[in-house]
Amino acid sequence: MKIASIGSGNMGGTLGKRWAAFGHQVMFGSRDPHSERMKLLLQVAGDNAQAGTVKEAVTFAEVILLAVLPGDVERTLAQAGDLDGKILINCTNRYDGMSADLEVRHLARNARVVRAFHTLPWEVLASPRYETGLATAFLSGDDPAAVTAVAKLAADIGLDPVDVSGSDAMAKVEVAIGTLWSVLAPKFGREYSLAVLRR
Repeated sequence: MKIASIGSGNMGGTLGKRWAAFGHQVMFGSRDPHSERMKLLLQVAGDNAQAGTVKEAVTFAEVILLAVLPGDVERTLAQAGDLDGKILINCTNRYDGMSADLEVRHLARNARVVRAFHTLPWEVLASPRYETGLATAFLSGDDPAAVTAVAKLAADIGLDPVDVSGSDAMAKVEVAIGTLWSVLAPKFGREYSLAVLRR
């Protein structure tokens, strides 16, 4: 699958590298695709990865990962333009009480938005397998086919995808995970994770 990672920091860089290693074609979209930092990322990501502008990456991709800082969301999506029914994975977070989900769904023109990967630290995305099982990636979206596609991408890199259905359910999951994070992260650090056990 052709994937654009708009953002090449901890989140975008980690997911992009892992998808490239699995065999997907990845283009990192950047304001400076020829920077030394990007060259180093591409060396690690391997032959399945390349870099371009945000617009070039969006044109290239079937699936777009939005992994930018909160202050860059509006500008980045304006650069992206009309997404023409492409899947947009929103893994952004806000820390000001506003909804990153609502913001992206409002600004992403004609995208099939799936909320995913934002409940996991990049350290867990880099290594999601534990002795007792796989870290769970919670997903939500209004387009079932888009959610299924993103669930497959999550499974490809070793995560256990769980579709929580719509955005209202995801908002409750986010609150619960945030509460647990405040209690558990001081004990176990950033590499602890959650797994949903079911029969």
